[in-house]
Amino acid sequence: MPTNIEWTDLTDNIIRAKGGGWWCQKISEGCKNCYSEKLNQNSFFGGNKQPYSGQPPELVLDTEAIRKWGFQRKPKKHFVSSMTDVFGEWVPRFWQHEMLDGMFVAPNQIFQILTKRPEIMLSSMDEWLSCHGLDKLPANIWTGTSIENRRTLEERSQFLTKIPALIRFWSVEPLLEDLGDITHYLNDVQLVIVGGESGPNSRPCHIEWISSIVQQCQQSKTPVFVKQLGANAQIGGQPFKTRNKKGGEIVEFPQELQVREFPVPVRE
Repeated sequence: MPTNIEWTDLTDNIIRAKGGGWWCQKISEGCKNCYSEKLNQNSFFGGNKQPYSGQPPELVLDTEAIRKWGFQRKPKKHFVSSMTDVFGEWVPRFWQHEMLDGMFVAPNQIFQILTKRPEIMLSSMDEWLSCHGLDKLPANIWTGTSIENRRTLEERSQFLTKIPALIRFWSVEPLLEDLGDITHYLNDVQLVIVGGESGPNSRPCHIEWISSIVQQCQQSKTPVFVKQLGANAQIGGQPFKTRNKKGGEIVEFPQELQVREFPVPVRE
C-alpha cells in the first residue's frame, strides 16, 4: 500500500496476525518506542492490541500479495513488512523463501528488506541461493539492517556484509548516539538512511550526530538519505524546533543535511 515513508514507494506487509494486526518481538534499544507496536494497539488500523513481547499469535503469510509482485509493470520500491521483521525467529524459513521466490520473478520491482536480525537473514538467504544455484541475490533485492548505536553497528554490520547482495543498506533510525568513526564499515554498504526518533517520549537526536554520518558518507562516496531530524532534535545541546512534528520536512533541515540520495540502479 502507498506510504509516507520517504525512502520507499509502497509497504507490503505480507505477514499478519490471523486475528488482525501484526506482531513482532522487541530486541534492542531501538525497539523501545516502536511505532508498529503503537499502531497495533489501535483497532482503527486493524491492530490486535497484543504487545510486541511474549509468544506470537497465530500468523499468516499473504501469498496472494507475493504472487501479484510478478504482474506489476510500473517499477516501484517496496518496503517489505514495515510492521514486523520477516527474519524474526518466529517466522518459518519456508515463508522467507516463498517471499524471495516472489521477488525473483518480479525483476522490475525493487524490494527493500530491513531486519534487526541479519544473522538470520544471512543464513536463510544462503539456503535460498543454494537451492536456486545462485551465488548472489538478484539486483532488485536490497538487504538492510537497522542500527541505532555503536553496539548494533558493530554487531549487525558483520553479518550484513556477508550477504551477497548488490545493494546493502543501513537504516540508522532511531539514531540514539554518536556512531563515531564509521569509515571502515561504509566500504560494505551502498546506502545509509538516517533519522532521529519520532512520536511521544522521543529520545534526543543531536544534529551533530547526523552531520557526522553525512560527512563520512560523502567522503566515502556512499549515498546517504537524511529521512528526518526526529521529534526531539537538538543542536549545540539546545532544542532544534521544527514545524513538522517528526522533523521530517527537508526544507527545515540545516542546509548541509538536505541530502536524499539513492544508489545508482544496478543492472545485471
